[in-house]
Amino acid sequence: MLNYIWLALIVIGVIVALGSDIGDISNDTFKNGKEVMVLLEQLQPSSLEPNKRYQVNISMPAENYRTAYGEKYSFPGTVSQKAELIMGSSKTEGALHIVVDERTPALWKEIFKAQRNPEYLLAKIRFEGNSSSALVSFDDVKFTRLNQVTNDGIIKYAKVAVELAIGLIGIMALWLGIMKIAEEAGLVAKLAALLKPVTTRLFPDVPAEHPAMGAMIMNISANMLGLANAATPFGLKAMEELNKLNKKLGTATDAMCTFLVINTSSVQLIPATVIALRAAAGSSNPTDILGPVIFATTINTTVGVIVVKLLAKLPVFRRQLE
Repeated sequence: MLNYIWLALIVIGVIVALGSDIGDISNDTFKNGKEVMVLLEQLQPSSLEPNKRYQVNISMPAENYRTAYGEKYSFPGTVSQKAELIMGSSKTEGALHIVVDERTPALWKEIFKAQRNPEYLLAKIRFEGNSSSALVSFDDVKFTRLNQVTNDGIIKYAKVAVELAIGLIGIMALWLGIMKIAEEAGLVAKLAALLKPVTTRLFPDVPAEHPAMGAMIMNISANMLGLANAATPFGLKAMEELNKLNKKLGTATDAMCTFLVINTSSVQLIPATVIALRAAAGSSNPTDILGPVIFATTINTTVGVIVVKLLAKLPVFRRQLE
């Protein structure tokens, strides 16, 4: 079912992005192909040499901008931008690398975002005669939102999903193996017996010797020690075993809901991940969060368990399990 939901979201995203891009093309939002006249300050075309680079300032009166792009994009005064001029093989054309800052016109900023170049706005420049004026234009901008959805969204996160799944294989194999060894050695049984007074009250529908109980205990223990990657395979194993006790497949049982709340809120005795991040960021005392973290997560778990137990008593949820 979840796969169909993700597929529907992807299709909706593509359709919305495509519709928006078609609207941009029909409304000529990016003024594709339009040239705007600019002035190159203190630079004469006659002094330019082919295949050379020059640091220049370009100025653009508001009238020139309005003439090229229309009243909608007008602005007061004159815009001055720093740029690098790269001459082509002739002295009549080249490329401009325009520095984008707060003075850059709004339309140029939109084109800059569409070009997806973090360093500069790329433009073409064409000289006419020996005057210091030139005509500037940009490559056509089309289907920007569709590219964002497909490249930055679907493809990027599909890659992330694969990397995450592959990265978890080793962790899951390791810790499930450790859990199996602990089961064979009797460690899980002893730990379950030690926590039996608590677990039997939290999970009255789960037999104390059931494999689900051992998996839940290992998951909770790993979370308490801040071993999130180690807790994941135990949590998956616990849900798998709890589902074997489920009389109505497809509907979460009270034990499943309670375990999910405990797993999500998770009392943290040693927040290893946060401590590691603080240490990496240069904290002088990365462990000084232990007290607040233990207090906050204990409150989280307590409130979560109380709420899930109260909701489990409501008739509306009881009927779903019958």
